[in-house]
Amino acid sequence: MGDHAVSGKRTSAPKRSKLQQFLISLVLLLVVLGFAARPLAKGVLFYRSYWGGAVFVPFVLLIAATVVVLVAVNWKQK
Repeated sequence: MGDHAVSGKRTSAPKRSKLQQFLISLVLLLVVLGFAARPLAKGVLFYRSYWGGAVFVPFVLLIAATVVVLVAVNWKQK
């Protein structure tokens, strides 16, 4: 049985800059926000959640918009 040398090199994903991370997060959040707004575009104010409860669409959109604003404001401070 021969000994095999194992390379000490590690391969990892390339590092993303903070701007790239912010933009990726923002795009993903906006996609989720778009999916949440679909029932409202159809004229429906409520939809059924996974567990069967009613979800008020404008409230979800308000929460998502607040998260977007908070992330944008706090991003510059880091």
